[in-house]
Amino acid sequence: MGFTAILLFILAAADAKVLKLTNNNFEQKTQASRGEYSGYWVVSFCNQSPRCQKLQGIMGDLSNELKRTSKGLVFATVDTGNPINANLLERFGVHDTPTLIFIEQAHFAKYSSRTFSKSKVKTFAQTHAHGETFRRVPKPKDIIEETIGPVLEAFAGFVFFWPVQFLMGLGLAEMPARILWFGVLYVSGKTFEETVYNKHCSKRGKKKKDKKKRNKPKEEIDEKKTKKGLKETKKKKGKGKETKKKK
Repeated sequence: MGFTAILLFILAAADAKVLKLTNNNFEQKTQASRGEYSGYWVVSFCNQSPRCQKLQGIMGDLSNELKRTSKGLVFATVDTGNPINANLLERFGVHDTPTLIFIEQAHFAKYSSRTFSKSKVKTFAQTHAHGETFRRVPKPKDIIEETIGPVLEAFAGFVFFWPVQFLMGLGLAEMPARILWFGVLYVSGKTFEETVYNKHCSKRGKKKKDKKKRNKPKEEIDEKKTKKGLKETKKKKGKGKETKKKK
């Protein structure tokens, strides 16, 4: 009985129209991030585990069962064990297997239930993931970014770290510390120069004030002297009157 059950399962899966998607044809077939209509996609992210194999059989059955009643539904699967699909797992935040998502016009929703029964997966597909939270489908990485990006990062790291490694090879491992120390000295020296300059400027300002006082015309100086003399004489007279009264 066990052999016949396995054989029937394999035949049912072969008869079912469950498309196999990879990172190379995913965007072309689903139009997920562009938002153009290409059907309502029910995509499973699976590996070779028993739970995943069971879900694959359910999706195959539903594909044959709903192809007449529910138009536009497309059942597909992504092999999580294939390294080429790593970008797809990152795009849709797939961390566990199996993971089931529904894609509709640049938005997707994850199947939130932990049990993958046929009835629950059927309602998830037929109701277009009703009750689940939809999110925007992330755009795929550019081919140039994927291929040239790591090369540029490696080149930048080589250009930045090679001089340091070269100096360390020459026995100048303490050079960064010295450079930092000289930087501190430079900054402190600069602040010292600024303080000296400010003091010098303040002294020059005092000297200029003294020069202005010296260069004042004689008439102004004489007037000030006369005013001072008058004040002093008034004070003396006041003191004299007070002494007379006491007598």
